[in-house]
Amino acid sequence: MSVAYSKVATRPVDAEVQSGSGEAQIVPLSWPFLAGADAPPLVLRNSGGKPLRLQAALLAEGSSRLAGATRWHETAIYRSSEGTFAVALRFLSAAAGEAGVHRARLFDTEDDAATWLENFDPACDLDADFDVSDPRISIALVALKAAALRERAERLSRAYRVMIGELLFRLETEF
Repeated sequence: MSVAYSKVATRPVDAEVQSGSGEAQIVPLSWPFLAGADAPPLVLRNSGGKPLRLQAALLAEGSSRLAGATRWHETAIYRSSEGTFAVALRFLSAAAGEAGVHRARLFDTEDDAATWLENFDPACDLDADFDVSDPRISIALVALKAAALRERAERLSRAYRVMIGELLFRLETEF
């Protein structure tokens, strides 16, 4: 799990996570960013909706990925040139058949952004790998699969909470 911080960086569009191939690729904070008015606009993906486009500086980003994990969240917090705060939250999966989910939200204050991150339920991104209404699946197998899903949800939620706690602590103490 990692959390990175930047007080001056502005991410170009192609520095966003590209997860279409099943593997996340993240441009490190050392990417040579353009500054000021010459910086290209930041475009944050929003699954199932219009992308969020703005001029913004990256404040902090983090990942809840643990060694051996097949599902994790990544988040980034930006301050726009208008003084609003943008949050990009991505659910990424290396599991077969599971697509990434991208969320982008704009908030008036840093506290509003922090509250949204704290109240977000990371388990909502998990897909059940079985159909409970399928009569061919025994009740015992449904119970076992439900227990495995609950364990995945708890592991994903725990890692997310650690990441968000560290991210918000750093924002509070370093900015």
